[in-house]
Amino acid sequence: MGVIIRPIEDKDRPALAQLLEERWAGVEILLDGAMVDASALPGFLAEDDGQLAGAVTVIRRESEWEILTLDSLSRWAGTGTQLLDAVVSEARSHGIPRLMVRTSNDNLDAFRFYQRRGFRLERIVQGVIDDERELKPEIPLTGEYGIPLHDEVVLGRSL
Repeated sequence: MGVIIRPIEDKDRPALAQLLEERWAGVEILLDGAMVDASALPGFLAEDDGQLAGAVTVIRRESEWEILTLDSLSRWAGTGTQLLDAVVSEARSHGIPRLMVRTSNDNLDAFRFYQRRGFRLERIVQGVIDDERELKPEIPLTGEYGIPLHDEVVLGRSL
């Protein structure tokens, strides 16, 4: 039957929270010094034969939407792209002119994923992860590929 992408509904919140616990070490994501409950945000779910296959959560602002989390449980299957395409389509239908996303300096896979889909590197916020670690000590010192975690990279895409 294939993967189905659909908007997150209230009945999906427990499964989304579980996914965020597993993939993000909790539902609360530190953003600009404030905790944001990603499990309460709008977004989309991916389902494959009735099973959760991924999710994207979005912060909707008047002039841009920010992708807060994007997870695909089956890598290289196109699920992440389908979730992103759903966000792009929804943003365009609301007249939103751009999307943005932030990632840590170690997330080379995210750099590749987003740049291949039209996002451009916009800025580096040096030391922000070091500052966030003081508020959320479970943030590790070292991330993917053994790269020390210090900075946040902002990517953006015009729609």
